Amino acid sequence: MKLKLREKELPPVQLRLALPAAAKQMLDRYATFVGQTSGREVEARGIAVEMLEQFMASDRDFRRWQKLTQESVFESRESPIEKSPQMNGHEAE
Repeated sequence: MKLKLREKELPPVQLRLALPAAAKQMLDRYATFVGQTSGREVEARGIAVEMLEQFMASDRDFRRWQKLTQESVFESRESPIEKSPQMNGHEAE
């Protein structure tokens, strides 16, 4: 995995969710595996965050949709009428 520097990170927020017991056991075992193979101590929470980020970053359809529907936090704010996403060369309705 290659480290990517981020422009500016937002502060972390807490997200609580319930996992099926089997998924939690597998996540714990995965954290143990990563710890043993990397030689460093890792927590299941950190692994889960990294896995979720990588999953969303690797979803091409999600990235494409995101580009069409969201402006960058660094762009100037324009009214939705002035800046509407286009799909296949046509304005979205």
